[in-house]
Amino acid sequence: MAVTEATGRDGPDFSALPEGCIANVVSFTSPPDACRIASVSPVFKLACDSDVVWASFLPADCRSMASQSASSMKELYFSLCDHPVLICDGKMSLSLDRHSGKKCIMLSARALSITWGDTSRYWSWNHSPISRFAEVAELIRVCWLEIRGTISSCMLSPGTLYAAYLVFDASTSEGFELRPIEVGAGFAGAEVGKQERAAYVSRAMTARFGFQGRSPWFASAWLELCENGNFPKERRDGWSEIELGEFLTKDGEDGEVEMLFKETNGGNWKSGLVVEGIEIRPKDRK
Repeated sequence: MAVTEATGRDGPDFSALPEGCIANVVSFTSPPDACRIASVSPVFKLACDSDVVWASFLPADCRSMASQSASSMKELYFSLCDHPVLICDGKMSLSLDRHSGKKCIMLSARALSITWGDTSRYWSWNHSPISRFAEVAELIRVCWLEIRGTISSCMLSPGTLYAAYLVFDASTSEGFELRPIEVGAGFAGAEVGKQERAAYVSRAMTARFGFQGRSPWFASAWLELCENGNFPKERRDGWSEIELGEFLTKDGEDGEVEMLFKETNGGNWKSGLVVEGIEIRPKDRK
């Protein structure tokens, strides 16, 4: 949205409008638009920085946090973008997507259902200095790996395409080479949204197994998979993530969203995977 002052030329002088009127108009735009419009003039900056504008970008249940942690709605908005807040007794975190103001929720490892997670010979629970949560789950050794998460869609922003991501560290993991992981995300009972697909925790096949003795077709197929497959991506917070799936929340509708990360078919032992949780955030449409 482009707004210009008509100074020294024919046309309306928008800067002559009352500050409240400008603020009401800007509140129907987006956070990036408000930041751009603020550069038009001092009057526009005052309007664009007002609580009227930034309260409209905040989810309704976040606005009451202003007096507790920020001096203005704009300060609160960007604080929630950059610094997730722990909720639900510290088992989840809440933050905002910087571009849209939509809610981002992370379920901690303690909020997930991890098969054998409470059995100390298979999983251990430790503190990590780079985690936002008190504990992370570290895989000691299992052949049946299954992690599930659920969340009510009423905790998320309506009318939003979301994606779910397992957040983990696999730097010392073993047993994931060449192993497709079954992943999925969607509303309980929905066939389309919960379609499961394969993901890969490790690209280390060449280092551990090599291509020696394998056909050229195998090498070509693996290299194509490494190029186009669902592999982990590094995050800015020091963890890695892998997409589990996506789903669409709708206005006025509530339901339970289920998420899955599972490898039980190979029969091989796996170890070393450290799980921080599952993050649900608006899908990047780029």
